[in-house]
Amino acid sequence: MAAASTCLALLGLLSRYTRGLPPELVTWLRFMIPGLILIALAKREDWRAVWSLADRAGWVRAVCVIVSQGCFVLAAMRGDLLHAVLLYNTGPLFIPLVAWLWLGERLRPAAIAGLVAGFIGVLVVLQPGARGLDGNALVSLFGGFAMACSQVLFYRSAQHQPPFRNQFKLYLQASLIGLPLATFGLAHLPTQAVFGDAASSWVLTLALLGMAACSLGSQSLRDLAYRGMDNASTLAPLMYVAVPVSAALDWWLFGHAARASTLIGAALIVAGAVIALRAGAKASVLPQGVRDASAKPEPMA
Repeated sequence: MAAASTCLALLGLLSRYTRGLPPELVTWLRFMIPGLILIALAKREDWRAVWSLADRAGWVRAVCVIVSQGCFVLAAMRGDLLHAVLLYNTGPLFIPLVAWLWLGERLRPAAIAGLVAGFIGVLVVLQPGARGLDGNALVSLFGGFAMACSQVLFYRSAQHQPPFRNQFKLYLQASLIGLPLATFGLAHLPTQAVFGDAASSWVLTLALLGMAACSLGSQSLRDLAYRGMDNASTLAPLMYVAVPVSAALDWWLFGHAARASTLIGAALIVAGAVIALRAGAKASVLPQGVRDASAKPEPMA
């Protein structure tokens, strides 16, 4: 799980090296490239699952994933890597709220305490009273919310399918839904991104391939981690390894040293999310799909 979380931090880092491309195009390519790689391993049943219109929740999930990952890529390209990763990882804080508002599930006291701590951490990081909420922060938070929605949908619609089929279906459905994004991005593609020097072209190519590798690696490593644990909620703290890794990369490569307020807020967010996740995992009154959604953060593409 720690390695899978590190892949998320590296994915955000590599997004910063694609600044010559429109973020809409980068978002689409980070689904399309892994999808093309998986085509070689897909079977007829996997293709049927991709094109099936019966699983409407699966298509809605793909929309939510495109939105969440688009917000994450945009935030990573435009702002600090640490803030992008940290605010994207507020997704687990939204899961109990989504289950409560959408599915009518009860919020346990421990989960409420975790949510309060986590959202206080968000306020400490963003300090809206001092600077106001900038657009990049709002984009990051919305990405976390969209990730929570996709996670709940995932465990309600596709939990009985093989892991490879779930992964293959997600990448191809997201690629299809993201075609308008790709079209918009191509229409606004800077000339220098196409006819630039060879070194810049190599950097873009390697960054996109690296993002695909990190995405597939994160999926596979999370699946292995969950298969090796009887209680997946024990892995919750390890999913936040991406936060200190991002802080280190931000400081080492870009000279962005984390402020004390950011570190304190990050600690509150992580602690609150872990408490909320574990409270959801122990809630025997919840349906199995929702308990799994609270205990197992979806292996994001």
